[in-house]
Amino acid sequence: MGRLCLTEWNWEELAQAAHYNAHELAKLCGISTRQLQRHFRFRFRCSPQSWLNHRRLLAAEGLLRSGDSVKKVAFDLGFKQPSHFCRQFKTRNNMTPSQFAVTQNVKCRSEITDVAVR
Repeated sequence: MGRLCLTEWNWEELAQAAHYNAHELAKLCGISTRQLQRHFRFRFRCSPQSWLNHRRLLAAEGLLRSGDSVKKVAFDLGFKQPSHFCRQFKTRNNMTPSQFAVTQNVKCRSEITDVAVR
């Protein structure tokens, strides 16, 4: 991966490979952390770590929808403590991961019921 193709990289995959860490992301890209910061400010209008934190919480939503436990999601996404994950998730979504999982399960059940009624 060369510096000239920064815009062509799959940032989603790189975020996962870097374990949602900006310093690791810069290493994977073969550029300095400062170069990565400049690129992100220009392209995404935020810092690399802010973008990575957002991506990590979006990944958490997907894992919770698939039925993974809150604890498993927290550790799979690199949070050192499930409580830290819960605080971050609640700040972003205005609900705890457990509440989110319950609302997702209720939605799925109602869809199944709607299909059975038809």
